[in-house]
Amino acid sequence: MTAACKRLLQKQSFSTQDDIRHSLVELGFEDISQSTVSRLLAKLKIIKVPNAYGKRVYCLTESTEPAHLHAAISSQIESVTHNQLLVVVKTRPGCAQLVARIIDLHPHTTVLGTIAGNDTIMVAPHDIKQIGECEAAVCQCLGLR
Repeated sequence: MTAACKRLLQKQSFSTQDDIRHSLVELGFEDISQSTVSRLLAKLKIIKVPNAYGKRVYCLTESTEPAHLHAAISSQIESVTHNQLLVVVKTRPGCAQLVARIIDLHPHTTVLGTIAGNDTIMVAPHDIKQIGECEAAVCQCLGLR
């Protein structure tokens, strides 16, 4: 069932877990509950990201499908810069928490942590002497470089 779910997510977009459940039932997986789909999505590290139309859809993460995640996420980033103390990521409105979560899920030795608002993320480096490396790590994580 895990492989079937992964294939479904590679082929089409789903905005609800129930839509995924219905597609799995159509493939012959009977007696699947929404909670089973939820656990399956967590196991596959599936996240919800805004698509080109702003609708939030389930998406494979970098570990399973880097090109799709990077394309969806990088389109939501407006800028990444630093002030010698913090790395600041500007996103489209409403996207900062999702983008910060992605940074947090892909830890890098130069990143201490993130704080997100509506459209701004502050990324604290482990060491301000490595702020440039921290900015580069954030950009790489988000598929910008």
